[in-house]
Amino acid sequence: MMEDDSPLLELRNIAVAYNDHTVLDDLNLSVQRGEFVVLHGKTGCGKSTIFQLIAGLKQPTRGEIIIAGDRIDQYDDEQRRWLRRSMGIMLQNASLLTDRTVLENIMLPALASDVAIKEARHRAQLALNKCGIAELADARPSSLSAGQKQLACLARAVINHPVLILADAPVTHLDVKNAQSLIDLLGTFAKAGVTVLIASHQHLTSPKCPMREITLRTIED
Repeated sequence: MMEDDSPLLELRNIAVAYNDHTVLDDLNLSVQRGEFVVLHGKTGCGKSTIFQLIAGLKQPTRGEIIIAGDRIDQYDDEQRRWLRRSMGIMLQNASLLTDRTVLENIMLPALASDVAIKEARHRAQLALNKCGIAELADARPSSLSAGQKQLACLARAVINHPVLILADAPVTHLDVKNAQSLIDLLGTFAKAGVTVLIASHQHLTSPKCPMREITLRTIED
């Protein structure tokens, strides 16, 4: 049985290479339960690759990926799909489906996890409330501002009550005010015990929760 103070997430001696190009080499990362961690680094340092590894969307060339004590790099495709359903994932350029309302978009991860429609709708409404955009339930994504779209994506990410939120560059296209609002909201989730891992080019702070910042280097540095 795992100790309560054991890390939720560990990357051990991770290497990733594509066509003889090394993106990550001997990376080690440990994130505790309920921690708010921000990854910094120049383009090409591997931030997005790290998120894809944790979400089971890519496999490492070498190394171990451990979540809640399990070696997820040894999972099969079906196990990785269920792993992603237990996470709140906001990957770069993730978009909302334009032919559905905001509420219907947010319901999707719950429905994918075999939650009944009535319960999925209830969870989606709660997620909208938590993210402060309940009034947008019936709106179409095309009518939303950039900040509102990111809040809707966050609501979609937290509908299944994840223990881990992955947010890759969530504030890149936001103005200062909306960026701070989103970071503060993520801090609120972290303070409530959810582990939050984000990537950003910007220096971020939040009064809602202390952050640990990690700077990644490119292989050439």
